[in-house]
This record gives sequence, C-alpha cells and structure tokens, in this order.
Amino acid sequence: MTKKISFILLLFCAPSVFAQQVLTLQQAIEEALKNNYQIQIATNEAEITRKANYAGAAGMLPTVGVNVSDNFSQFNINQEFANGQTITRDGVQSNNLNANIALNYTLFDGMKMFATRKKLNEFEQLGLQRTKNQIQNTISNVIQAYSLVVKEQSNVQLVKQTLLVSEDRMLLTQTRFAAGLANKTDIYLAQLDLDTRKQALLTQERNINNAFIALNAILNFKPDTVYRVDTVFVLGTPLNKKSLDEALAENPEIKISQSQEIIALQSQKEFQAAKYPSLKLNAQYGYALAQSQAGFNLLNRSNGPSAGLSFGMPLYTGNVNQNNIAIAKLQHKNAELYLSQTKVFITGLYEQAWENYTTALEQVKRDEESTRVAKLYLDLMQLRYKQGQSTVLEFREAQRSFEETNARWINFKYALKMAETDLLRLTGQLVK
Repeated sequence: MTKKISFILLLFCAPSVFAQQVLTLQQAIEEALKNNYQIQIATNEAEITRKANYAGAAGMLPTVGVNVSDNFSQFNINQEFANGQTITRDGVQSNNLNANIALNYTLFDGMKMFATRKKLNEFEQLGLQRTKNQIQNTISNVIQAYSLVVKEQSNVQLVKQTLLVSEDRMLLTQTRFAAGLANKTDIYLAQLDLDTRKQALLTQERNINNAFIALNAILNFKPDTVYRVDTVFVLGTPLNKKSLDEALAENPEIKISQSQEIIALQSQKEFQAAKYPSLKLNAQYGYALAQSQAGFNLLNRSNGPSAGLSFGMPLYTGNVNQNNIAIAKLQHKNAELYLSQTKVFITGLYEQAWENYTTALEQVKRDEESTRVAKLYLDLMQLRYKQGQSTVLEFREAQRSFEETNARWINFKYALKMAETDLLRLTGQLVK
C-alpha cells in the first residue's frame, strides 16, 4: 500500500520534477545523434568503404616490388673434363646473390578493372546512404517520441482544467443542495464526475512518465532523467506537394536500392570479363652474382633491365565462368526487381503520408475554432448554472463537449506532426 501511495505521489509531483531544465526538440535530436550506437557503426562502415575505394584496389595501378635472395652452400666436388683435367676437392664454398626490382602492370583484363572501380564507387555511396538513412530514422524516432511527450503533457493540462471545472461544479451543487435548489442525484453525479477526473489525471500522469521513459531510451539517457519539454508542437512551414514529389527521388532507401542494383551489374561485368584475354606488362632490373671456390665457374655476375608481355586466353574453365555469369545475371535481375519494389512501396507510403498531412492540417484548422467555441459554451453554462438558469446535466454536457473537442484537437496536432515528419523522412529532407 505504501508503494502504491508513493507511486501516486510521484505521478502528481512529476510536473514539478520536470521543471528542472528545458530540453528543446533540436537539443534532443543533437543528443540522439551524438549518443546513437547505430549511427556510429554506420559512420564507421561508410568510412571503411571510402578508404577501400581507390584505383589500386580495382587493379588499375601497377605493382612494384624488390626481391633479394642470397644462398650460401658448401659441398664436395669431383669433376672430369673432356681435356682430361679433373678437379676433386672437399668443402668447396659457393655463394649466389640475386636481387631485382620488378614491375607488374595489367594492361587489359577484359575491362574488369573498370567494373571493379565503379563497384567500389557504389559501395562508398551505399555506405553514405545507409548512414543518412540511419540518421534520418533516428531523427524521426526522436521527433515522434518528443511529440508524444508534448501530446501527453497537453492532455495532462486538459485533464487538470476539467478537474478544476468538476471541483467547481461540486461546490456549486453542494451550495445549491444546501439552499434546496438541487437534489441528491445532482450531488452523486457531480461526485462521480469528480472521481472520474481524478482517475483520469492519474492515468495521464502515468502516460506522460512512460512517454518520458521512451524518449530517454532513444536519447541514451537514464530512465529517470528529468527535464521539461516544449509546451507546443514544433511545426515547420507548410509543405508543398510539387517540391516533395521532386525530392522523393532522394529517399535513402531508394538510393540504397539503386546502389545495390549498380553493384550487381558491375559484379556481372566482372564475371563477363573472365571470357576475354588478358595482357600484362612485366619489367625488372636485376643483379645476379654467383661465386665458387672451385669448379667450372668461379665467378658469374650480371645486371641489367628486362621487360616482356604476357598474354593469357581462357579456352575452357569447366563451365565455371558460364555459371558465374548466369548467377550474376540473376542477381542483377533481382536487384532490379527489388529497386522497382522499393520505389512502389516508398511511393505508396509517401502518398499516404501526404493524405494524412493534408487531412490533419485541415482538421487542426477547423478544431482550433471549435475549441474556442467549446470554451465559450462551457463558461456560459458554468455561469448559468451558478445563476440557477441551467441544469447539472447541461453543465455536464458543456464540460464533456469542451473536453472531447480539446482532446481531439491535441490528437490532430500530434497526427499533423507525425505526417509532417514522415513526409520529410520519405523525401530525404530530415538530413540536409
């Protein structure tokens, strides 16, 4: 029971606890981007693909190396020559030294190196788009979680307003009952409404605490971190459909699918290159020294450049190349299909988001006036009830109308913010 009371007290004290420091939406986004592990991983992976993208990795540059070998040996010799001379000696030492600097350069490989370079370029773009997509999703999650806190905060204020009205109605009803102008039914009805509002406030305080916990999780804050947020929804300038239509091509998921399709095509070209001949240039400058204490050659030394071309032509590879090409073509076809599927899917989401946006925008505009009228109606009924010119049911109906209209307006503003965020995310405009 004590724990339950402590929990209830914590809920009622939440607004004062949050009155520590204001965290704006922009600050929340910055915190999320700074602390998000997935963004850090995606950024590192993008940097890996950037570093891996250079001409040498595609085989477009020559390789140069230095080779040195020095072999020492000791052996016994027994040699007989045609002129009758013989050489017999034990423990003869010899030394062979070879050194060269060699260059190898692929002149033609069936255009494979160019396909590989294009593929590396697309891998780099793919890394950038995945990073952008992760950043956009993180920003979108922050906006949604932050807006939910604003929504629940607005609901708390609405419930508190209606609770004050219910308390005022309870006092007025008790006064009228004492004066013989109301009956027990009115007292019971006012008490039930008051109890309902108190329960609604507890529920709403719980909702706002849960919303803060969810936002803290996205920001990598401790669950019990406390702060205040903006009291209104932060909406951008009205969106233009034509501009959004043009920007839809910048959707990161579409860009990712496009890069994957290009990578699959270049992989196919790499396999197709294996059907063609290859031509390589080999050049070197060498030095050789051979020494022996006895034998036919006592000293042999040479040095100088050499160069040559090597030509290769595949004739039969056990159908390996043909199968690799066939598989690569199917993979490229799948990449094309996936790209088309992604475009259709994203376009569908985009059209839905635009419909949600325009509808919510109109609903917000209309209900703004409705909330003003509902407040005037409630004030009038409250005054008439004080003057004994209206019944408790009429007062209650005005209060219910005020509550429902304002709750609906809050939900429409939240829906508008969600639709706006979806449109900016789908058109790649959450990240500039």
